Amino acid sequence: MGLRILAGMLTTLVLAASAAAAVPTLDTSQMYTQEEFAVAIRPYTEAIARNPNDADAHYWLGIAYLHAFRLYRFGIAPYARDFAPRAIAALERALQLRPGMLGALLGLLDLYSMTGDQVKWAATFDRLIALTPPLPLK
Repeated sequence: MGLRILAGMLTTLVLAASAAAAVPTLDTSQMYTQEEFAVAIRPYTEAIARNPNDADAHYWLGIAYLHAFRLYRFGIAPYARDFAPRAIAALERALQLRPGMLGALLGLLDLYSMTGDQVKWAATFDRLIALTPPLPLK
């Protein structure tokens, strides 16, 4: 009985530590100034510095760059003019680390559409379709 309690406590500690280490999500409803954006991506860059293989940190960094680039395209964030390649690199790294990451594929589709890269868009779309389970035949 004592071993079960100890195992339960250790499991709780491990889960709490992993939850505390998880990177926060980005508020994509906010229109960031350049300074606010630098603060917003700090948790992701710090997480990547601690662990270069953190797929979630690469994903959220890519989403942050994608969001800022989208704001640039709307004329709101002139500082984000060159963020598309950064977003693509971060999302592609997230996919290298976790190949089935649906959000990263969708982010890349969005980026390739905005940048006009039809070849990469089509290849990414094919990857997305390959992950989709087939519809059952009736």
